[in-house]
Amino acid sequence: MIMTIKAQLDQLRETSFGCVLTAFGDLSSGLILRSSSETPVPREVLDALCDDATRSLAVASRHTRPDATAASVYGTSVVSFTAQRSHVFVRHDPEAGDLICAVIEKAQAIAPVLQSARETAARIAEAGS
Repeated sequence: MIMTIKAQLDQLRETSFGCVLTAFGDLSSGLILRSSSETPVPREVLDALCDDATRSLAVASRHTRPDATAASVYGTSVVSFTAQRSHVFVRHDPEAGDLICAVIEKAQAIAPVLQSARETAARIAEAGS
């Protein structure tokens, strides 16, 4: 059974400790298309999240990739930190426009959320092809 994007975002948020928001966005349009949270999130917050993802992933463009880093992996994920939260941004490949965002409250383990977000991005990409 193929899960909807919304269901996959719900699952990612509900199974990731400390995760308060997950979102699916399109980098080319700069829009968050679907999101999952316990309470409604204002559009401005989602827009700011997508802007942060766009800026963060632009820093990790292919032009800045160190020679020793695999081209197929570099630029697929970035973690951004603020005083209160961590933002995890993942795409299934470095050229993909589709994006998974996860917002984690306070100091929580990032690696499990990052791995789950990568798996979610891969499933959504596979379903779309």
